[in-house]
Amino acid sequence: MPHPDHEKNRAAWNEMVDLHVNHPEYRTKEFLEGRSSLKRIELEALGDIRGLRLLHLMCQFGLDTLSWVREGAIVTGVDISDKSIQRANELKIKSGLEAEFIRADVLDLVGVIDRKFDVVFQSYGTHVWISDIARWAEVVAHYLKPGGTFFMVDDHPIGVIFLDPPQDYFSKEPERDTNAVDYCDWNYRIKGELVEWQHPLSEIINALIDAGLTIEHVEEYNYGYYNVAEGWYSKDGEYWYPPGGPTKYPLMFSLKARK
Repeated sequence: MPHPDHEKNRAAWNEMVDLHVNHPEYRTKEFLEGRSSLKRIELEALGDIRGLRLLHLMCQFGLDTLSWVREGAIVTGVDISDKSIQRANELKIKSGLEAEFIRADVLDLVGVIDRKFDVVFQSYGTHVWISDIARWAEVVAHYLKPGGTFFMVDDHPIGVIFLDPPQDYFSKEPERDTNAVDYCDWNYRIKGELVEWQHPLSEIINALIDAGLTIEHVEEYNYGYYNVAEGWYSKDGEYWYPPGGPTKYPLMFSLKARK
């Protein structure tokens, strides 16, 4: 049975995808001209992946997925949004790159794909959409080959305590938002309801350990990965700082684990 709150999010992402594909923040036209959408953190963490099989979870419309193809990986991208997968397949054709895209809820993925991967990758704005982090970790472990690597880079969950008003870092209840502002187009209000879940960093780490993975490295960063609000600025075109500069608390984290 599809998770009803995940289905609400699927409808919202179906609504947003064309806005994102065409938004300057994503630089889709530049991607088609040869630009990689991958950032320094994930490129340095995974290194030379030529010839490796990579599973990209929650891949949205496939920019990073296809950028990994340009790095030489054999790539499969998965996303809950059917319209995002449709746009990913269109982008694959336009770019002339070969990848497989599958529409599935990450929590229901086991059995949809029948092979294992050298690398499982997940990035930027994903863990808040997962209702069951223990089940998610089991999916990650299931699809890794022995010796395979999982790498994720994402928003740091501590960020919720700096919202206005602050939210509970340890909250177990989903956060429901109607009429939310799109993170790219601040003038656009999303029609559907968005449902997010809070996962403390310890919960994410322990879920992966409980699923049988060995944590190799965790890093925290005092900058973000997109233009969050007016006044934010970027020094390198990849990472973003609020008006006061680097924060005194983490905005992002990355995690590398091995099976």
